Amino acid sequence: MSYQSLGDNQGGYGQYNPYGGQQQNPYAQQQDYGYGSGYGQTGDVEQGNGGYEMSNMQQSGGPTAILNKCKEMNDAINELRTKREGQLVSAQNALLDSATGKEDQAARQSVDYIEDEINTALRYLRDQFKRIKETPGSGDPRVSGQVENVNRNLRREIEQYQRTQSDFRKRLEEQVRRRYEIANPEATPEELEQGVQNVLAGQEQAFMTPGTRSRQANDARQATMQRSAAIRKIEQDMIQLGQLYQEVAELVHQQEPAVTQIEQGAEDTHRNVQQANTKLDNAIVSARNARRWKWYALIIVSK
Repeated sequence: MSYQSLGDNQGGYGQYNPYGGQQQNPYAQQQDYGYGSGYGQTGDVEQGNGGYEMSNMQQSGGPTAILNKCKEMNDAINELRTKREGQLVSAQNALLDSATGKEDQAARQSVDYIEDEINTALRYLRDQFKRIKETPGSGDPRVSGQVENVNRNLRREIEQYQRTQSDFRKRLEEQVRRRYEIANPEATPEELEQGVQNVLAGQEQAFMTPGTRSRQANDARQATMQRSAAIRKIEQDMIQLGQLYQEVAELVHQQEPAVTQIEQGAEDTHRNVQQANTKLDNAIVSARNARRWKWYALIIVSK
């Protein structure tokens, strides 16, 4: 299995595009888009299976195939962690440190692209784990421990990603507040708080400041709008991550009732067969006794 550029593979689970639109790979070519066009766009990263090429367990079953699948998933989770700790954090720091509108746009695009890569990969890994759980023999004691370990690793990575995004959101909000203060130095604490909340909600007019500070305020407005849009995207992604985490957690136990039902059905079948055999034996004995009494009766009559 390889971790490639997400979106290169068009197969897998079809297309999932929660935002609509198209977005280029920022590492191949930087694309000019501001807070208005940038937020709410993704593209190729949401298509296909996220670049993961995993073996097909349907073609070869048994404990070995399941264990190999578990190893593939653990490797993929490790690669995803490396991407989060490396590329994502680097792109986030670039946005936090950007000083011009052009830098803001380029950094914001990189952050969005990598976030969408990770989100797509996590959904794909969830689907792959579900396939493992649905594979006959996944509850075998020889493999169940590794299957549960994969689930723990996947949930842990989702948790770490949530923490990374939460910390990034807080730092972005701090910058929004500071830039609003630059644009509105005479605002009261109450006005400051209300203004910041308006900006976070996407109300651009909150930064419309007339007078000699208009150029400075405009620079602060552009930077703040980029960050407020990034915050709104994080908030939307966090909701989906919470749902994803719950789905992965439930998969550990989701298949157990089905397995229990199968085992119970097998026990019932065995019990029914035993009862049927007992009834058949009794019927044979009864038939033999009936024939025996019939001959006794014939002997008595003939005498």
